[in-house]
Amino acid sequence: MKNIILVFIVFCLTIFSAYFMITTDSEQEDKKDSKQEKTEQASEKKEKTQKKEEKELDIKTQKDLSEIIYSKKDEQTKMNAYNEAIDKGIIPRSNNYQEAVYAYEESVWMGN
Repeated sequence: MKNIILVFIVFCLTIFSAYFMITTDSEQEDKKDSKQEKTEQASEKKEKTQKKEEKELDIKTQKDLSEIIYSKKDEQTKMNAYNEAIDKGIIPRSNNYQEAVYAYEESVWMGN
């Protein structure tokens, strides 16, 4: 009789531990999904703002480019403006890609 009780207790503990493991795993997956959704939303917002900034970059002369390069905009916007100016043929491409300001200054130097 004692053996049956012990077997029953071990069986119950096994079932409860399996149930606990399943519920814990699903909660962690839910947390991961919500974190992943948040990062996706943040990346979508970032892409939208970058697209807006790219549309705002209307570079026709070297003066327009210099205003963007020396402004307080982020580095990605400055590099986008620099690359757009190169594509339009306003300035030559430089070998310096550390920062947009250095690349711009070297391109102006090469152009002169």
